[in-house]
Amino acid sequence: MNNFGHVIKLERVRKNMKQITLAQGICTPSYLSKIENNSIVPSQEVIELLLKRLELSISQNKNLNDESYLKQIREIYFNAVMNKDRELAAIQLKEINTERYLFSDSTNYYTYQLMVLRLTLIVQDIRHDTSELIMALSELSGNFNEYQMFLFNSCVGSYYSFKLDFNSTLQAYEKAITYSQKVNMEKWEEADFHYQLGHCYITQQRWVISIEYIQKSLEFFKNGFFNTRVVECHLMLAVAQDNSYQYEKAYQNLLLAQKIASQLNLKEHFPIITQNLGNTASVRGHSDKAIQYFLESLESRKDNDEKLPTIYSLVKEYSKLKNSQQIIKWAKFGLSLINENQNPGFETFSHHFNVYLARETDQLLFEKTTINAYNFFREIKDYRHTEKYSLLLGNFYYKNSKYKNAAKYFALSNENMFKKNKISCWEDL
Repeated sequence: MNNFGHVIKLERVRKNMKQITLAQGICTPSYLSKIENNSIVPSQEVIELLLKRLELSISQNKNLNDESYLKQIREIYFNAVMNKDRELAAIQLKEINTERYLFSDSTNYYTYQLMVLRLTLIVQDIRHDTSELIMALSELSGNFNEYQMFLFNSCVGSYYSFKLDFNSTLQAYEKAITYSQKVNMEKWEEADFHYQLGHCYITQQRWVISIEYIQKSLEFFKNGFFNTRVVECHLMLAVAQDNSYQYEKAYQNLLLAQKIASQLNLKEHFPIITQNLGNTASVRGHSDKAIQYFLESLESRKDNDEKLPTIYSLVKEYSKLKNSQQIIKWAKFGLSLINENQNPGFETFSHHFNVYLARETDQLLFEKTTINAYNFFREIKDYRHTEKYSLLLGNFYYKNSKYKNAAKYFALSNENMFKKNKISCWEDL
């Protein structure tokens, strides 16, 4: 076994282990450094001791070479990305991680690891391991070619999107754009990236560019009969069009998504479609219809993390109707689901539910809770919600004749509105 230093280095970095720790009792740190740089061929005994310390087993199928194995992984990668079959992707990813194929060429190894990273992001149940792999690959990114830098930054963008850190998502994707312009990607990969960009720009409320990217993706997906992706595009277009006041276009895209999903029995899309139909009804002021859609969406959802956005929609809709009893009911239900799971990713919804609940039950607690929410969203640079909660605090203080505090938070609301819309001068309004 030779030329495997890239494997040792990645696993060492992934385990946050320093060279001196790994080398202790086996070889000198400088010798390990040469191994990791593939500048020497160590003895079989040294190899086995390093692998044992890393708790790493590696196999090498002698019937395959690097290119053949990488081709197999790329086929799995293609199917997972384009068909969105998470269950199949999870099975295949488990097999890949169990096999631990040894690449003799570090370039192929890095491409392989980046595709594994994307697969890990697709398979929701094992996302807890993603941050370690990202940090390890980041440390090694100086060795990446331009295509690998594109893959890496697009994966980092997906990771931050999952974490609801949309500003970091945008930064990573914009780096990926730079590298995508320097490489010849396959059309399917380009279409997938355009979809990711469209979703990202929706979170930034940049509706026009979002629609532009998603329409590019939609055309490719339709021509290739990637029906799951077609449904996703119609859903994303509806969101962007809804928010840019193109209500009829949004509604038509939702109907198209619903028709395709029904014809092909794409059940996993039913909750999202009804959720978005509820959003459209809400924007049009049809609260009763919106609530009906939200309840239908909630009923068809299984996982708690999928239920929380719909519960939040119900809380907001009942708040518009000033139905205190229902606000309290659904906010408490949302918080109970969060408490059951203790997932850090749910913190956003925890703040939302606590604000609405306190607003209906305890005015003293409401002030503290809303300030906490404001500070949380300010910390993650979510300007939409910092604007929302600073405005809510401004109105609260004004109503209670605390005019100095009211003025402070009204000013902060304006400041965050400027940031949200990327406006630097009042003349640009």
